[in-house]
Amino acid sequence: MAVDHSNDLLVITCASGKQGSHLLPHLDKKWKRLRLVLNSSSSKERLEKAHPDADVVRADMLSAADCSRILQDASAVVYVGPSFHPREKECGLAMVDAAVAEEKKGKFQHFVFSSVCCTQLRKLLNHDCKRFVDEALMESGLNYTILQPSHFMDNTPVAMLMQQDDRYFPTGLNPAIKFSYTALRDMAEATAVVLEQREKHYFATYPIISTMPTAESELLAILGDAMGKRIRVEQKPLEEALAGLFKFLYGEKDVNPLILDGAERLLLYYNRRGLYGNPSVLEMLLGRKATSCEEWARIVVSK
Repeated sequence: MAVDHSNDLLVITCASGKQGSHLLPHLDKKWKRLRLVLNSSSSKERLEKAHPDADVVRADMLSAADCSRILQDASAVVYVGPSFHPREKECGLAMVDAAVAEEKKGKFQHFVFSSVCCTQLRKLLNHDCKRFVDEALMESGLNYTILQPSHFMDNTPVAMLMQQDDRYFPTGLNPAIKFSYTALRDMAEATAVVLEQREKHYFATYPIISTMPTAESELLAILGDAMGKRIRVEQKPLEEALAGLFKFLYGEKDVNPLILDGAERLLLYYNRRGLYGNPSVLEMLLGRKATSCEEWARIVVSK
């Protein structure tokens, strides 16, 4: 059953990122009060233009004062943490603490956390950071829902491949290793359902998985079929793969050396074991089939 959100203030962190960009179209008509949190001034101008009725604010989630400020008078938050931040765990814990303080004032009702599937995999430092935040939420007394997506298939650089005559994809991963992928459209719709139905999803942890284990080479072959041209795949050496990962995450900015350990472990672990999950829970949550690789490929090529 849907909840009346006409007087509720919803906070979304990292609102200019991929998850926020896919989620916002689901919310604009149902949530009259939105506070969109981000870090850069360029993103702030873009979001203010796209969402003129929203409160668009910059904040540092390592700052307890900023976390309290962005959650002031909020009823709910979708917390998307800064991936590969050298203090990602501390950012998440600060947000949980701020939500606990806000809940004591009587308005705050729901903390939705975009975590990651398989947080038990402690060798993956970025997974382990989110495990601590999962634990803090479970012990906080807050009404929470934890969403655990996998490797986003939308991270594939479709626009770049579409522009190439010789479609070539230099991957940092062994293309034969299998992953259970998540489609951002599924993640956004699942988040919107959880927000809309609220109490039904309190204290739940949902793996948000769109596919059964699928090799990256299979995904790229499916994408190539949708484009009408084969995509040639080649695995890059570790150093080149790390440089590519950093450029994808941070652009041309200098990267904090503390991030290097997490990135190296991620690539080494993924190249050996991949990441497995199952779409059944997501399909129950959405009331439809999860997005297959074939459906995703048709959608992204037709844009």
